[in-house]
Amino acid sequence: MLSLRLIKLIVEIKINYDKCIRCKECIKACTYGVLEWLDDMPMVVNPKSCVLCLECEKNCPANAIVHKEK
Repeated sequence: MLSLRLIKLIVEIKINYDKCIRCKECIKACTYGVLEWLDDMPMVVNPKSCVLCLECEKNCPANAIVHKEK
């Protein structure tokens, strides 16, 4: 019998607000609702929804977003 298991990596999404230029490109790029615009800045609100597509990181012109494995 074959058993399949899904392994979900626990990832921390870090936003460097000193680098962030508040362009909202990360918000537009994330189609999973991980990021939202709150208090005039992008915030990680649903980290468990992240599928590691890295679109927010790729679309950030300031390179202010990084994903790190916990």
